[in-house]
Amino acid sequence: MPTTREVLQATIALEKRSMALYARFAKTFATHPRLHEFWFGMARDEARHVGALDLVATVLDFEGMLDRPSPVALDDATVARLAALLERGAREAASGLAIERALALALEVEETELEDKVGDLLKALQQHDEYERCMRLLVHDLGELSYMIEQYCQDPALLQRCDELVNHHAETLRLSAAH
Repeated sequence: MPTTREVLQATIALEKRSMALYARFAKTFATHPRLHEFWFGMARDEARHVGALDLVATVLDFEGMLDRPSPVALDDATVARLAALLERGAREAASGLAIERALALALEVEETELEDKVGDLLKALQQHDEYERCMRLLVHDLGELSYMIEQYCQDPALLQRCDELVNHHAETLRLSAAH
């Protein structure tokens, strides 16, 4: 069973790669201020997740809990699948891509269990304020992603997938706030 340190390190590494992908998209669409700001905001929010997880790791290290078995599982297959998706996105972005494809890739990334793992870690490690902050950012980002899909894509199925994801995470946040 992996330690909390190992799970946090793997999760932080994946969040950094998500941040880098969105930063690359910001650069790709630098000549379109609205798109550039959207992608930069997505990258900034991934950076906030990294910061929250780093803070949790520091606190747990002070408490001597970082090398205990992790309360949240993160298997190698999940990490490999997420890493492959982020690598594919980075390759596509490096060779240039249309906004529709960038938005579809972003939705694929957001549909992975990475954000759920971040939330699960924060919740399991008794970091409820950070959990709620991350969840609010996630719901906001997904709402923005939904809006951008609506504005720039002619793909109702993609928009529906994104809206379902927004609703799922909004409901999770609502239930968490009720407890």
